[in-house]
Amino acid sequence: MPTVLTAELAVELDCDLGEGPFWDDVKQELYFVDITNKQVKLFTPSDLSEKTIQFDQEVSAVILDQDSQLIVAARDGVFVASRDGKLNTLLAPIEPDDASIRTNDAKCDSTGRMWVGTMAFDFTPGVAALYSLDSRGIKEVVPVLTIANGMGWSKDQKSMYFIDSPTGRVDIFDCDLQSGELKNRRPLISFHVPGEIPDGLTTDEDGGIWVAFFGGGEVRRFDPSGELTHVVTLPVKQVTSCCFGGKDMSELFITTARYAMNSEALAKEPLAGSLFKVSTSFKGSKSNRYERTDK
Repeated sequence: MPTVLTAELAVELDCDLGEGPFWDDVKQELYFVDITNKQVKLFTPSDLSEKTIQFDQEVSAVILDQDSQLIVAARDGVFVASRDGKLNTLLAPIEPDDASIRTNDAKCDSTGRMWVGTMAFDFTPGVAALYSLDSRGIKEVVPVLTIANGMGWSKDQKSMYFIDSPTGRVDIFDCDLQSGELKNRRPLISFHVPGEIPDGLTTDEDGGIWVAFFGGGEVRRFDPSGELTHVVTLPVKQVTSCCFGGKDMSELFITTARYAMNSEALAKEPLAGSLFKVSTSFKGSKSNRYERTDK
């Protein structure tokens, strides 16, 4: 039987679509986004404070570069952003001529390369893709996706985990980090519960894979073979993503949403859209920073 953990409230929020947590290990702060409200949020655990940066277009992910500047995946591409909500430098356009597509989840690998997924606003199947952005520019790596979502890497960095949410799977690629090539995509973990959609993911230093389940009210940890080892329960159903942080990298921070919930549903889940956390016996993989080459 898996070990059951219970998440606690970190800060009460009303995020419509909280997503994409990123831990700043220098300042000990957590960044994340509220995609549909076009916001980047900053949570400081030491004093429980929360700040909001408002943008004028959807922002689906936030990452820091080596100088702690904000790098955001926004509706029209990847930008260097300021902390007053301005998209200052376009690093890479993504589907700039297609207003039906937006960026979705994004994450950096250990080399500083950025991986960015896309999706259609209306969830049209097969029109999304997974892109990589590095010193050689941006390129499409995995086409014909629907909701390009959670990403992570194995302990030896030779495999990349990836979720295209409607497939109900965590897939695994052979990954060459030097070249950025992905090969031999195959299913690692499959899920078959209606209404529970795998969303964001993170990994720990023991090789564990932590998957957030939108509609499932849980984060679940799987070992590298795909066996379920731990379940984190939350008091809300729309669990979107997670990442490790804290002074010793053992706290799992979990974003949630209240997307399209009516008043009756919100009365049952008043904390929907809040940020949660849980202490674990694992040390998480750090949030990798983007290695800029445009400066």
